[in-house]
Amino acid sequence: MAVTPDEMRYVPAEIETIINLGQRSCTSGMMIEIALRLDLAYLLETAPFQEYFRAIATNNYSFDQMFAKSIRLESQFHILMEILEEGVIGVNELGEIFACSHHAEEITRVSGSLVMGKRGEQVFPYIGFSKCLRGKSRVKAQVKKINGINVSVEVVPVLRQDACVGAFAILQRFNDVEMRQGELRKQLLHKGHYAKYGFTDIIGDSQAIVRAKDILKRMAASESPVLLIGETGTGKELFAHALHQASRRKKEPFVAINVAAFPENHLESELFGYEDGAFTGAKKGGRPGLLEFAHKGTLFLDEVEGMSPMLQVKLLRVLQEREIMRVGGSHIISIDVRIVAATNESLEQKVEEGSFRRDLYYRLNTLPIMIPPLADRDQDMFLLIDHFKEELGSGFELTEPVRTFLKEYPWPGNIRELRNVVEYFIYTGHARITMEDLPPTVLKSGQFKLRPVMAAKGSPKEDSYSDTFWFVLEQLYEASQEGIYLGREKLLTKAKERYLPMSQQEVRNILADMAEKGFAKVSRGRGGSRLTLQGRQLWENHS
Repeated sequence: MAVTPDEMRYVPAEIETIINLGQRSCTSGMMIEIALRLDLAYLLETAPFQEYFRAIATNNYSFDQMFAKSIRLESQFHILMEILEEGVIGVNELGEIFACSHHAEEITRVSGSLVMGKRGEQVFPYIGFSKCLRGKSRVKAQVKKINGINVSVEVVPVLRQDACVGAFAILQRFNDVEMRQGELRKQLLHKGHYAKYGFTDIIGDSQAIVRAKDILKRMAASESPVLLIGETGTGKELFAHALHQASRRKKEPFVAINVAAFPENHLESELFGYEDGAFTGAKKGGRPGLLEFAHKGTLFLDEVEGMSPMLQVKLLRVLQEREIMRVGGSHIISIDVRIVAATNESLEQKVEEGSFRRDLYYRLNTLPIMIPPLADRDQDMFLLIDHFKEELGSGFELTEPVRTFLKEYPWPGNIRELRNVVEYFIYTGHARITMEDLPPTVLKSGQFKLRPVMAAKGSPKEDSYSDTFWFVLEQLYEASQEGIYLGREKLLTKAKERYLPMSQQEVRNILADMAEKGFAKVSRGRGGSRLTLQGRQLWENHS
């Protein structure tokens, strides 16, 4: 049977009984009501009905507009549900399911078409729809085991004028979250967080450097922390890059930070990140830290001895639990990071002094390796000079006296100082470098004269002390005249003023030697060192 308002063209030919009501307009309201009663609402969006609606003159224009807007919003809602990476399940004010996204079907393994109109908590008893609707408040994310998979489930109410008209459940698989975070972190590889150098970039064929490279290559296969020990300028960061490139993490981020370059509070937020509003000046929305950026990769901590005790505790937790918490945050973030640390000081002594945690020291010191100073790599020096010449685009030649001088020079600044010297040679403008072309600081340090040495009782010693020994003795004597103590840092500062190359380790060794011979008393920590009576006599007899 077909009933038509004189629109015979729309009646299929096979219909036998036809009731023609005559020429009249069917309002939008009538058409919608008929469609809803017959459960044929989808027909209203088809082309014939849309054409009919446009053709008729109606008194229900506003109603038609609202209906069209409703249809558009519903379409946009369904599109939004499907593009979201989380699963979405919606219920109305009665707790009846009216929406279930494709991702939610995958997670719950329930067909959305089969659960429409059913009570949400009957189908999904692990989702707190009733609690959310009654309390008109968000049910915070909780971990639920769904089909053997850990899923984060959160329920959010839909409020209109203080009335709860429904709720949405947001479902996220933990593995999906980690995979998305991993993809985002990999994008950082194009923003500087990647290893730039390999073992082929470490120049030298001396026995010391070849041995160090061989050991480090074997360490690269491990997942344990590595501690690079070496003087300033020996290229510890270069070795860290090479270690990462040779490891199974080579395709993941490599993040480097100089611990000593940051104040304590700034370093914490750099390493661990922070939440929105964690402190004054914090970036809106918060920021992930370098440990998160380095997830699945390597974090290089240069000058790790400069880390405060509080941060040492937090770093120890990272190594033990592989977990972090952002500054101002309340939730734990799991990470997988290999730590490579570097130091130019004796961490053992720092431990004895109490400024470095013993348990953290043993964690970092799992795979220690000494990076040889330039002074122990004689035959590598001129290879490095040729490399720097090529890198800086120069073709000068060294005269024999200069080559001899450079071989004997102690190179306290190591490779970094050598590169500076090569650059200085370039700016002299001379094709042949003579002794007059040496940098003033290098020349003065190399020509520091050894003084005749006298024992404490005034008799000459058979084995003369070094120039640095006499320098330290002189400074301690002057300090004793003023009634003050001197620490290592102050001695290094005074050495720089005299253009005398000295390292932390050298000062430490000299003071230890003086203490052993009874010339000085060396205090731990910040107590400083002072001359004994025997030490004063040694200097007075010498001078």
